[in-house]
Amino acid sequence: MITQPKTSRLIEVVQRELMSSIAPLLTDPSAIANVHMIHQILGTIGIRAEHEIAWLIEEIGQLEALGQQVVDAMPTATTVASALAASRAAASPSLHLDDVCARYSVASEILSCCAEAVPEDCPLNAAVQQVLDARLANEATVIGDFTLVGRT
Repeated sequence: MITQPKTSRLIEVVQRELMSSIAPLLTDPSAIANVHMIHQILGTIGIRAEHEIAWLIEEIGQLEALGQQVVDAMPTATTVASALAASRAAASPSLHLDDVCARYSVASEILSCCAEAVPEDCPLNAAVQQVLDARLANEATVIGDFTLVGRT
């Protein structure tokens, strides 16, 4: 019986088996580097499995809030208004990853439109930068210190 049916837990088991049973048998430096790279990629996938849907949904909320803030302050920002409307129209209660990713893709247009519509000297530019920085921080968390092990 599976008592911890989380994807991340299954990935941890595979990582442990890879490093304890397979890696010690290898002598070829290229194969050893490949096993370490696979181990690192699995760790990254485990992090995504734990948090990806939450990160996407949280960022959709941030993007829609930013879009609303820009539309309220700049009624002429019609591209932002259109992107915001499209994002809200795409809203769905589904938490299936494909559905959430589709919503995220639509909502991402809000950030793009805000970046184009909000001048650098506008006070709203700080809000646009903050949402962009949050996106980059999430990406850094997912990728972590990822490097191709044994590659130069």
